[in-house]
Amino acid sequence: MVLVLKLVTESDESPTCRNCGAHVSEDFRRVFGDEDHVAHRCPECDTTRRLSRGSAAGVEVAVTDPEESAAHRSNEQAEGWSV
Repeated sequence: MVLVLKLVTESDESPTCRNCGAHVSEDFRRVFGDEDHVAHRCPECDTTRRLSRGSAAGVEVAVTDPEESAAHRSNEQAEGWSV
């Protein structure tokens, strides 16, 4: 007989993005999250370019954070743009 135990981790209890609180799938957390399968960023609050470079795992990446970009913030009008 083989006994299989599942280690309960924080990710099992918190399937949400640490940054914005959006739901993230177990697969996303496993592939893009940190070593404990915790997502620090997700597609709701970050770009694919940054996620693929490690931002979901909590790694600082050299690509501009969309939350720091004036054009991204709550559909605000970017400085210098006219309607």
